[in-house]
Amino acid sequence: MALSEPVHAIRRLGAAAQISAIVMAEQAIDTYLDGCRRPDDRATALDILLRDLARLRLLEPDLDGFIGEVERYIDLLHRDLSRRAA
Repeated sequence: MALSEPVHAIRRLGAAAQISAIVMAEQAIDTYLDGCRRPDDRATALDILLRDLARLRLLEPDLDGFIGEVERYIDLLHRDLSRRAA
């Protein structure tokens, strides 16, 4: 199974170690989610990203800290979806 496009971007950004890399990674995630109209679809897309990031963590252990930052952003997005659903 291939990694999703935003995860490829996260891989490139994490390896580049630029100061603005986390912001660009968040933008890649937001762009990916733009295609999901319904909250359930967005939640599923976020879950897929988390799964792919777990796989990336195994492939690129040096990106562990960067991936953790991206996962925190995904967690915030999940929480926002939950608040809106309540």
